[in-house]
Amino acid sequence: MTTDITELAHRLKLEVHRAVSNFSPQMNIKTRDLKELVEVLEKTQAKADVYDMLRDDYGLREKGVGLADFVDWQANRIAELEAQNEYIRKRYQQLDLLIGKNILVMQAAIIEWQATGDAKNGLAWIYNTLFGPGELPDEAEKDAQAYFDRKYAPLDEELMVLHKWFWEQSEAERAAAGIKVG
Repeated sequence: MTTDITELAHRLKLEVHRAVSNFSPQMNIKTRDLKELVEVLEKTQAKADVYDMLRDDYGLREKGVGLADFVDWQANRIAELEAQNEYIRKRYQQLDLLIGKNILVMQAAIIEWQATGDAKNGLAWIYNTLFGPGELPDEAEKDAQAYFDRKYAPLDEELMVLHKWFWEQSEAERAAAGIKVG
């Protein structure tokens, strides 16, 4: 059986009031200490209520997960999220480097073309970059613009969704910081 801290706190408050009202020199109760105890117990109950709410939010209370197990679950969840965060950061870094490499290849292709006057020499840089990982287009493709338009349309659509998301995040951050744009 568990003790309801709120009920205990109220009972102790009554005892404090009785002790003050019926003061006896033989009493060793210090009102200040009892009041402090009541405050600590009330704060502890408030924290427990928050943990119970969180356990409910994650469906853990119905599974019988106690407070200590909940704290362990939180620690594991934090570790899991930190690992995911690290993975995402590394993936972002990899993509950033790949984009940088591809820009560098295109720049080298232009330098090659300008230096030799032969566009084929420049194109070799791009061809080799695509050939290595198997990213060359199908040989049946004959219309470059149609190919580009067809392949770029879904990319552009996804990019616009991301641009909108980042814009909304930026606006929310500004609003939270009290920064007005206008």
